[in-house]
Amino acid sequence: MHRILIVALLILLTGCGLSSVVIKSEAINFGDVIEDTTNKLLVMNVLRARDKAPLHFADIPVVRESFQQNVSVGMLQFLGGRFPTQVSDSLTSVVGFQMTPSFEINHLHSKDFITGISSPIDPKVVKYWLDRGLDRRIALLLFFSAVEIVETRSPAGPVHSIRIANAPREAAEVIQRRQQPFGGPEALRCDAQSDFERYLKLFNTLRTFFAATYRERRLLATGVKAGDALDSKNLQAFAGLDQSKVQLVYDPERSTYSLYSLSSEQKVAFCFYDDARAAGGPAAQYEAIDSGPAATSRRSCSQSVVDVGLETTSLRARSPSPVFFSGAAAVSEASPYCSIYNRFVGAGMAGGAGPDGYPKLELRLYIRSVGEIFQFLGDLLQYQDEVRKFVDDNPRLSLKLNSPVTFGYCGDKSEPGCDDIFLRLDGDSCNARFSLNYRDRDYHVGNYNPPGAGAACGSAQTARKDHTLEILGVLHQLVGLNKSAADIRSTPAVQVLP
Repeated sequence: MHRILIVALLILLTGCGLSSVVIKSEAINFGDVIEDTTNKLLVMNVLRARDKAPLHFADIPVVRESFQQNVSVGMLQFLGGRFPTQVSDSLTSVVGFQMTPSFEINHLHSKDFITGISSPIDPKVVKYWLDRGLDRRIALLLFFSAVEIVETRSPAGPVHSIRIANAPREAAEVIQRRQQPFGGPEALRCDAQSDFERYLKLFNTLRTFFAATYRERRLLATGVKAGDALDSKNLQAFAGLDQSKVQLVYDPERSTYSLYSLSSEQKVAFCFYDDARAAGGPAAQYEAIDSGPAATSRRSCSQSVVDVGLETTSLRARSPSPVFFSGAAAVSEASPYCSIYNRFVGAGMAGGAGPDGYPKLELRLYIRSVGEIFQFLGDLLQYQDEVRKFVDDNPRLSLKLNSPVTFGYCGDKSEPGCDDIFLRLDGDSCNARFSLNYRDRDYHVGNYNPPGAGAACGSAQTARKDHTLEILGVLHQLVGLNKSAADIRSTPAVQVLP
C-alpha cells in the first residue's frame, strides 16, 4: 500500500514540473517561428518591389497556446469473504496533455503607418546605425536616393550643381546598350556610364563618411553687465530660465556677458574628412554634407555647439543652376556635367582647386523613406538579374560588372571588403539561413559569415561576407519604428491550465 502511494505521488510531482519545461520549450519554438516568418515577410516585399507589385505589410502581434495537463491515479483491491482468502492490488495511472496553439496576423494599412513609411527617415536613425558599426557603404547605398554636387567657380559665381541618382534599375538599360568595354581616358569614362555606376564610384571615394551631433546657438544679447541695475535684474531673470535652452557666456576681456539661445534638440550633420584640403587647421579638413532644408556648416562636424549666422558664403546666398546629363555616349571631351563629377572624384586631369580655394565643391544628400528603401532593394535585384544575364550572353565584351553588387572592384583597386556582397537572394541552398518560395521560384538568404571548411554540401570556404541578413535587420527596425499601438492588437494574458 505504501508503495502505491509513493508511485502516485511521484507521478503527480512529475506532472506539475512538466508544465514549466513544456512552456519554456514552446516559447523558444514560437520565437523561432516569429523570426522566420518576419524575415520571409520582409523578403517577399522586396521581391514584390522588384516586380513593381503592391507591397503588403503584416505583423504577428500574438502567438498564444493553451496547455492542459491531466494526471489521474486509480487503485483497485479485491477482498474475499469475511476472512480474505485472496488479496489483489491493481494500480492504474493516466497522464494526458493537450496543446492548442493559435496566432494572429494584422495587416498594417493604417493612415499613420503609410504616412510613416512614405516620409524621409530621420537623420538620427542613420547616425544610430553608423554608430553601431554599419558599414558606411551600406549606409550610403541604403539610406540615400541621390547625391548632388554643387560647384562654386569663384566668389562671384557661377554656381552649378549636378545630381547623381542611386537608381540601379535604370542603369541596366544603359549597360545593355554597350557593345564594347570602355578603353578611353579615365576622364571620359563618366560620359559612358549610368547614374548608378557613378554613384557607386562616388561613395567609394567617401572613405571617411560619418555622422556628428551638434546644437545650434543663436546670439540674443551682448554687453550685459552684472553691476548695472537693469542688467542685474535681467541676469536674475535669466537664471530662472531653462538652462538647457539658454546659455549665458562670460567675456573676460570686456567683463560682460553674452546671452544665447540653444536649439531644443540635437541635430545631425553628415560629414567626411578631406585629405586634399590644405591649410586652415584640422577642423578645416572636415567637410559637411547638406541633408536637410537648411545648409550645414563645416563646423558642425567638429563642434558640439555651432553659432548660427557666423558663416555666409556665396553658395548659400545663391541658388545653383542645375547641369543635366544628356545621356551615355562616346565623347572626345568630358561634358560639363562630367567635368564637375571628375573634379570631385579625382578622375583624369580635370583640375583641382586653385590657390584661392576655387572652384569649391560641396555635397548634398537626399534621404530615402522606408518605402523607397524597399523599392531600391527591388530595383537592385532586377538590376543584378539583368546584368548577370547580359554578361553571360555577351562573354566577348569582357565587361567588368559585379552581380551581385559588391563594395568595389577588387581588380581595379583592392581594399578590405571590396568584394563583400551587398544583397543577394540566390545564396547556397544548403547553407542558407532561411529559404522561401515566391511565385514558383525558390530564394535563399545566406549567413553573414561564410561557411567553414566543414560546411554542408561541400561548399568552398570563402572570405566574402554576405550583408543580406544585416540589411534585413536594418529594414526590420525601420518598419517597426512606424508601427503604432493602434495598428497592433495584443492579448495581455496567457492562460495555462494545469
